[in-house]
Amino acid sequence: MKISRIIGLLAVVAFIVPMVSAAGIGNENDGVAGLLSQPDEYGTREYFTITQGETDIHLQAVPAGILLLNVYLNWFTPDHSLRLEIYRPDGSLYGSYHDDYGGRPEGQIRVDISSPASGTWRLDVYGESVTETIPYVLNCNAYA
Repeated sequence: MKISRIIGLLAVVAFIVPMVSAAGIGNENDGVAGLLSQPDEYGTREYFTITQGETDIHLQAVPAGILLLNVYLNWFTPDHSLRLEIYRPDGSLYGSYHDDYGGRPEGQIRVDISSPASGTWRLDVYGESVTETIPYVLNCNAYA
C-alpha cells in the first residue's frame, strides 16, 4: 500500500514540476513572471514575485467601450506591504493605493475604475516592506 502511494506522489510531482517550470516568462525587471498566466478576451491573471524596493511594471490594454476596469492585487499575507500605482493611458497618475482598507492590512488591494479611457494602462507594483522574495497575483478584468 505504501509503495503505491509513493509511486502516485512521484507521478504527480513529475507531471506538475515541468509544466510550472516551462510556463515562466520574464517581466520588465527580468524576474519570474507569468507563471500559470491566464489571459482572456478582456483581462489577465498573472503570478509574479517581488523583493524589497523592487518595482514591477505591468501593462493592461483596455478597449473602447469598457464600463469597468477591475484591478486586484493579492500577496496572500498582511506580513508584507506592497503599493499599487495606476497610470492612465495618457501617463497621468490615476491613484496610489496601499493595503489599509478598513484600517487593517489584509495582503490585498482592490480598485474599480468606472468608464476607463481606452488605451494601455500602467500598473506599478512596489515592494514597500518585503522580506526576501514573495509571490503575488495581479488580476485585471474589463467589463463592457
